Amino acid sequence: MKKIYLGLAVTAATFFLAACGSTNKEAAKQNDKVSGELTVVTNRTDADKLYAQMEKDFKKKYPEITAIKWESAGTDYDQYIANRMNTKDYGDVVFVPFSMAGKPQDYSKYFEALGTTKAMEKDYLDVTEADYDGKVYGLPTVLNSLGLVYNEAVFKKAGIDKLPQSTEELIADAKIIKEKTGAIAFYTNYQRLAVWAGALSSYGGENFKKEMVTNKSAFKKGQPMRAVMDMIYELAKAGLIEKDPVTLETQQAQQQLADGKIAMLMSGSQDVAPIQKLSKDTINIMPFPHLLAGKTSLALGAPSVIGINKNSNNKVAAKAFLDFFIDPASGHAKDMGGMTPVKAKLDASEQKAIKENNVILTAPATDPAIEAKYSAIANEVGVGRLTDVLQKTVNIALYPDQNESYQEYVASLEKKWEAAAKAHE
Repeated sequence: MKKIYLGLAVTAATFFLAACGSTNKEAAKQNDKVSGELTVVTNRTDADKLYAQMEKDFKKKYPEITAIKWESAGTDYDQYIANRMNTKDYGDVVFVPFSMAGKPQDYSKYFEALGTTKAMEKDYLDVTEADYDGKVYGLPTVLNSLGLVYNEAVFKKAGIDKLPQSTEELIADAKIIKEKTGAIAFYTNYQRLAVWAGALSSYGGENFKKEMVTNKSAFKKGQPMRAVMDMIYELAKAGLIEKDPVTLETQQAQQQLADGKIAMLMSGSQDVAPIQKLSKDTINIMPFPHLLAGKTSLALGAPSVIGINKNSNNKVAAKAFLDFFIDPASGHAKDMGGMTPVKAKLDASEQKAIKENNVILTAPATDPAIEAKYSAIANEVGVGRLTDVLQKTVNIALYPDQNESYQEYVASLEKKWEAAAKAHE
């Protein structure tokens, strides 16, 4: 296993890689077998053991693979790989930079098309992370779900045997948990409230941005941002969150959830296994307490997307490795606490979750024009950073004598949104 850690000095890296690019020009012949050497560029610097096992298993499956060179750039990966992509030498298999989502028309300049969107969505989940003009240029390395991570023992001690499916049920359960167990019912994660942005599609559907722009309304009761605000406000107002939301940081909160001192916190499935290791209780994740078309939502997102360098001279082997990487057999999905995007390889519990819930993407594809209008309006209103909105919501609930009322706050936001949306017609 060859491994190189990169990305600490972008300028130096660019110089180095430009030099490497000249070497590849000499080897222009395309290898048509799964053989030879591969270079894999990822954004993980914490996976040496996993990658070593993955390489061993891949070579066992394809004995003619001679070596895999792993290059990992954990610090500002997007900037690092963007600099490398000024050359043709940026690996054979590459984590696609998310920053390219703003210019999807450029995918074809750098990455090999893996198939048409229409054909690939039959076999894979979430094929639109890196697609353009009906073609897919990258697939999720894994899919993590977003929801409420909870301690099952605390729920059992409180006598709760059914997970909440509405804000009202969540508030009622939280009150019972506080009364019967003494645990903090809900950790707000005050410093990282921005993660709730990934929940908005579970509350408003994948077209919520278009609806908020075209309807010129965003803060009436029931709309996604307002629904999250209402839930946070009611929890804080009723004393069901931590007493000091400013100083209790995430790792401390996760330990307290493991110890049964906190019942719930909002996070991704990737955090379940690490918290489980800290706990004697069963740690699990539930969908957000909200129904769309009669079902809760399985909110899925890809922490990284993998593609093939268009300039690679070893595309057949690169495709075989990409397929192996996203397969459960590679161990990557398990290591990340998520599920494979390969539909045929989902296990029974994953298939059950998909059947019983709406599958919703945390970052659904949006028309670029709508995305631009939404961002412009949100920034003008001052809600472009959801953290700011939800922190103020918590503050209003905890310190009502020092703030405007919650009703005044949401009314002022709605008025500003309506005005900004009209200005961007």
